[in-house]
Amino acid sequence: MLKHSGALLLIFISLSVFGQQKIDNVRTENHVYIKGTKIYLIPPKGFTVGQNFLGLQQNESGSSIMLLDIPGPYSETSAGLNAENLLGSGVEVSNIEQLTFNGLSAMLITGKQHAYGNSYTKYILVFGDESETIMINGVSSESMKKIGAKIKESMLSAVYDAGMKLDPFAALDYTIDVSETKLKFAGSMSNSLIFTVDGKIPTASKDKTNLIVTKSFNTVTPEDKKLFCINRIKKTPVDIQNIEYVNEITVDGINGYEIYAKAKSKNAEETENIYQVILFSDNLYYILVSTTNDETVQSVEEAKKAIHTFNRK
Repeated sequence: MLKHSGALLLIFISLSVFGQQKIDNVRTENHVYIKGTKIYLIPPKGFTVGQNFLGLQQNESGSSIMLLDIPGPYSETSAGLNAENLLGSGVEVSNIEQLTFNGLSAMLITGKQHAYGNSYTKYILVFGDESETIMINGVSSESMKKIGAKIKESMLSAVYDAGMKLDPFAALDYTIDVSETKLKFAGSMSNSLIFTVDGKIPTASKDKTNLIVTKSFNTVTPEDKKLFCINRIKKTPVDIQNIEYVNEITVDGINGYEIYAKAKSKNAEETENIYQVILFSDNLYYILVSTTNDETVQSVEEAKKAIHTFNRK
């Protein structure tokens, strides 16, 4: 589940490659630090701090610039960016440009996607080294060409401070305690936390137990919250064999549903046990999901113990 390509479902690849461009930026007084990241940007006029993600947004136009720090080498991440992997996401790709961005290998991807009856222009700037990959994802309505151009300009103004030391928990509005379990903090991505047995991504342990905690970016008000949770677990990149139970649950005063399911890995016959909790709060939701290859209930019980320590700040 913790493969870098799995984290790239919302981005896209081009069908054509152009000549390589070199961009070297210097931080200026117009650059703004994006809290929780290693990035400074010159924001487009009218954009403010993202409410539920790391980045910038403009409410009136529905436009945004979202930043992701992927704990994996650029060589692996960029290799996963191919048309075959992303055709199913409904993205129409127009081009990809190979760049040298502030001395690092990079890709600038342009595309279009249809969602909720609207068409959106998307820009993705991807760069990094062998320790981490940075993704800057710009989105605007296809009809708002000027805003789209300003978003692209802002993204290309990025200054990356590779040596900056981040507190991965500081920018989050929640806490979770895994100290009484076998899980260890492995990394963070935007407003998500990832825990594995050995604290590595991907894990090198034979015990593949992991826990991912994240908060939704967009508002959601499902009429049938139970069905929403069931449909969400079915999107897990494994073959669900059987849903063992679906129960109402309350954690930190937030109501939601817990689901336990048996599954098989799509790449092997290995058993996967999945425990998912979704908590609904303020038209958003928190999702806490653990997968394990442990066929006993012990690992799931440890994940439950951690999940019940979840608290909003």
